[in-house]
Amino acid sequence: MQKIILDTNVIVSALISTSFPSKILHEIVFARKVTHHISNRIIQEYVEVLSRDKFDKFPNFRRNAEVFVKK
Repeated sequence: MQKIILDTNVIVSALISTSFPSKILHEIVFARKVTHHISNRIIQEYVEVLSRDKFDKFPNFRRNAEVFVKK
């Protein structure tokens, strides 16, 4: 199984729209087709970025971000 680290910008793009990054997140990560190895430092970056108020204008962004961080 491949190991990956997703760039924070890919995650933000995936949570904002149904673009290619969204397909990556759902079809590869959530379907557990890859193993993700994430350090605490990377998780902290994800949480910090995904918690920014500027993303509140996107419907369901916070809910989806919370689901992603829990995975």
